[in-house]
Order: sequence, then structure tokens, then C-alpha cells
Amino acid sequence: MKKRYLLITIILLLVSVFATACTKSKTNRNGYDYLVLVNKYSQLPDDWEKNVKLVNAKNAWDEDIKVEKEAYEQYKKLAKDLKSEGITIELDSVYRSVKEQQKLWDEWSADPEKGLEYVKKYVAVPGYSEHHTGLAIDICLRKGKKLVYENDDMIADKKTFSKIHKKLADYGFILRYLKGRDNVTGYAYEPWHLRYVGDKKIAKEIMDKNITFEEYLGQEKDLVNNPEAAKYQIEKKLQKEFDKKIYKDEITNSRFNVKKIYTYKDAKDDSTIKSLKLGKHDIAFDVIYQIQPKEGANIIDLTIPDGEYDEELGWIKGIHRVGVLRQNPKNGSLKLENFGTGW
Repeated sequence: MKKRYLLITIILLLVSVFATACTKSKTNRNGYDYLVLVNKYSQLPDDWEKNVKLVNAKNAWDEDIKVEKEAYEQYKKLAKDLKSEGITIELDSVYRSVKEQQKLWDEWSADPEKGLEYVKKYVAVPGYSEHHTGLAIDICLRKGKKLVYENDDMIADKKTFSKIHKKLADYGFILRYLKGRDNVTGYAYEPWHLRYVGDKKIAKEIMDKNITFEEYLGQEKDLVNNPEAAKYQIEKKLQKEFDKKIYKDEITNSRFNVKKIYTYKDAKDDSTIKSLKLGKHDIAFDVIYQIQPKEGANIIDLTIPDGEYDEELGWIKGIHRVGVLRQNPKNGSLKLENFGTGW
């Protein structure tokens, strides 16, 4: 019996490694990773500018600009698709080198009407701008002879940008800075800022679930103050780890619904949550989940006392548990612990 479970564990480990390798191979092309994260906390990799393949293009003002080669090819397809529906988009700001960003930072910092505090708020620190990657594309709109490029005007044009956003994932793009998620991304809503991620399936998952790039990568820094991000990460972690770590090969499917989220502050007033010993960055959760047993599995053993087997659906429903999503405050990494604690 022990040998059997050891073999199963090895097989599951190999499958996990293979799946990870497949995902990586889709996004690691041309000598760099299309899922590179560059934000206020994560710096551009040292060798990025040396390896990135840029092509020349023209922006809406007929100025010479550069953009990553594959991202530009997909952008042109996106623009053509949108034009067939009466929407004309053009390039605004795309690639900026670290050196150019430093020059911008220095010039704005020296401006007496702006100053360093203004610059810190509105300009990315050199080395920490997503535009360094060549994968970030700011667009503007052309309506007849008029060019719409002012931020407020574009934010106000909800109808047009809604149509644009629905097309993004078809070409490997995501909306990078979502409305109301600046506590995760570090930036306010920018309907014009697109990001190429190099894989349409990944782009579709991000767009369909309305999550930030940080949330998809598990690198958000403020889960405690962002329950939607926390909920997504809890369900994502459970779905990834549940089969292999809890029921091994005895189930075929599982699904989860986070009912409530608790923070470090909540632990003071709740004995069960307090017993989980939350750190200030950790999230406790109360979850209802369901599992579908494999054919031949012992349903009685799988049915935890608060679960109920539905013969018609073939699912064990209503299993109620709590757990903890622990977050490393230094690097934002997440770890699932204590799942299975009774309620």
C-alpha cells in the first residue's frame, strides 16, 4: 500500500512539473519570459534590455517609437479587427529604456512646479516601469479627424473601451490597470494601457476573471485590503493543491466557494480564527466546497460529517472548512496552510 501511494505521489509530481514546463515554454520565447512582472515592487531583469527584440513603429503623431516584435504583430491584428467594427486605435507610448526613464525622472524632479513628491506619485522609478519591457502599449483613439488621447477623455469613453477590452485576450493582451485595484497594481485605472502576455489562454483567464496581472502571478502585495484578490488566490491555491495533497487519487473534480475572509484584526474576537495564529499579512478563510469521487472510491470515507452525497449529481456537497493563506511580506509569495480545520 505504501509503495502504491509513493508511486502515485511521484506520478503527480511529474505531471505537475510537466504542466509547469509546458506553461513556461509557451511564455519563454525569444530569450525572455513574456510573463515578466515589472511594477513598483519588481524591477526589470538586468539582462532584459540586452535580449528584448524591438521593432520600429510610428505612433499617432508620426513619431518614431519601438515595441517588442511579437507584441507589435499582435497589436496590428487587434487594430485591424477593431477597425472592422468602426473603432480606430493608434499607438501612443510604448517602449522606454531605463536611460530614457531616468532622463524623464531627472527633468520632472528639477521642475519647480512639480518637484520630487509629484514625480514619485506619477512617474515610475527608472527600472520599475512596465514600458521598459516593450510589452506595454498605451493606445489612443482616432474618431474621424480628431485624436482622443487625454486621459480624462478616454476614461469617459466607456462604450468604446468596453468593446476594445472584449477583444484583447484574442490577441494575447490584457488590461493592465483595473478600476479600483490600484492598491494591488500601484496605479489608477488606465483603460488605454494594454499588456502583451504572450499566451491567449492566460490572457483569457485574466480577462474573464477580471483580475490583475499580480493576482494571476500570485504576487499581489495587499491581500489583506483586497478581499477579491484574496478570494481568487484562495480558490486558485485550493484547486491546484487539493487533489494531490488531500484526497490524492480518490476524486475526479472539486470546486470551492469562499464564504468569508478574516484578517489579523478579526482574530481578536473569534476563538476559532484566533487559534489559526494569523500574522498581519495572512488571510483566514471559511470555505464551502464540493468533490466528485472517482468511480469505485469509498464514498463513506470521503464524506466528511457535514458533507452530503447527491446521488443524482454524483457530488459530495456542502463540506465546510476553514484554513489560512499565509503571505510572505518580503516577496509576496503565498502558501496554503491549516486547510481542514473543523468549524
